[in-house]
Amino acid sequence: MTTVQTAMSLALEMENASFADRRLSRRLGLITEELARSPGSSLPHVFSGSAELEAAYRFFGNAKVTPSGILGGHWAAVAERMRDAGECLVVHDTTKFVYRANGARRGLGRVMSAGQAFFGHFSLVLADDGTRRPLGVGAVKYWARGDEPAEIPERRRWYELVNEVSNRMQSASIVHVMDREADDFALLLALKEGGHRFVVRSKSDRFTLGEDAKSTGRLSDALARLDADVERTAQLSKRTSDGRNPKAMKAHPSRGSRIAHLSIAATTVTLKRPECQPRDLPKGLELNVVRVWEREPPDGEAPVEWILYTSEPVANAADAMRAVDRYRARWTIEVFFKALKTGCAMEERQLMDFEALCNAATVFAPIAAMLLLLRGELDRDPDGPATNVVTEQQLIALRAWGKRPIPEHATVRAVVFAIGGLGGHVQHARTPPGWQTLARGLERLALLSESDDAATVRRAYDQR
Repeated sequence: MTTVQTAMSLALEMENASFADRRLSRRLGLITEELARSPGSSLPHVFSGSAELEAAYRFFGNAKVTPSGILGGHWAAVAERMRDAGECLVVHDTTKFVYRANGARRGLGRVMSAGQAFFGHFSLVLADDGTRRPLGVGAVKYWARGDEPAEIPERRRWYELVNEVSNRMQSASIVHVMDREADDFALLLALKEGGHRFVVRSKSDRFTLGEDAKSTGRLSDALARLDADVERTAQLSKRTSDGRNPKAMKAHPSRGSRIAHLSIAATTVTLKRPECQPRDLPKGLELNVVRVWEREPPDGEAPVEWILYTSEPVANAADAMRAVDRYRARWTIEVFFKALKTGCAMEERQLMDFEALCNAATVFAPIAAMLLLLRGELDRDPDGPATNVVTEQQLIALRAWGKRPIPEHATVRAVVFAIGGLGGHVQHARTPPGWQTLARGLERLALLSESDDAATVRRAYDQR
């Protein structure tokens, strides 16, 4: 049985939304099913009939439709998947949706001198079994910046969504994972006092307190005295400067693809409360810390170094490695954002106000997780059976109408590349299909597999 959702199964899940008006829930199911079949297409293309298109626009712009209402059914399904998975990771991060200024969309903020934007903060749930398998979206929050960016209120979103997910998924065992932006003394304190499990990357070299709670030092000095508990080799992907702002470039410099030889060590420190933090907070906060560093980077390459704060034990090398592996899973949410923006074309949506765009992003978020799950199976188990990613009916359609031959014992890799072939993926390409290609292939696979008449299917396919 396939572990990847189909458009129909996702629609049934979303149809259990928590709207008071059941008509809205049924409409959401219909909209989700059509969008999941063709995630990268425009709304007029997906909803070819004028009545269906108008109904979709009315749904997104309906004041009774909210992100929490949209995701009610999805959250119930995610909670069930989390119980089945056992221990889970919840990766939190923010992304920006940018639109051209000439659209004059209501309620969006400006991006420098041109363009409009709003922000989305997402909590992506992953299985913590080494596969990083997406289980769904645990929480969302949106906002737009005015002329005066409210940085302090924006920081609160991290803990708000941690609480939301933890309260919503009470029976699950959760470790929250966050990048450098979440390195805030008050947030770390709240996470620890709230009993939340976490791994958060450090952003700056903090002051630490000595055992007498009076003497101070630098975190970097304390970590520099540590001997490596374990050495590890890791493959680093290429990182370019294309499209990144100077702030992001400083935090994450460009680099070539290479094998890095990393040292890992761990200890416990007491962080000193920064002077800028409220005086009613404790003077110190004891946390476990894991350092990951590259002793001898290649010439011209910046050395890798991560400093991770964690609630988890670091008594031995295995504990430290566990914290590192959990943090490495954070990259999955960046891939999720690519699926949402590229595979689902979220920044191309012609909706003219903030609320409608937020509702659309919320509908597309589980669809992006569905795409991520399909693509992720190629990395997790490329030689696994094809039925891990497609239904028997879809496999029959791929064999009959696909552009690439599928072996008798079909694998995940063969099927994903065959789906990509339907979307225009080059036949002899070695790299997997991109998000747009995969989305187009899924659309055509749905058309091929859901018709009862083969001749009709073939004619419809040839005309697209």
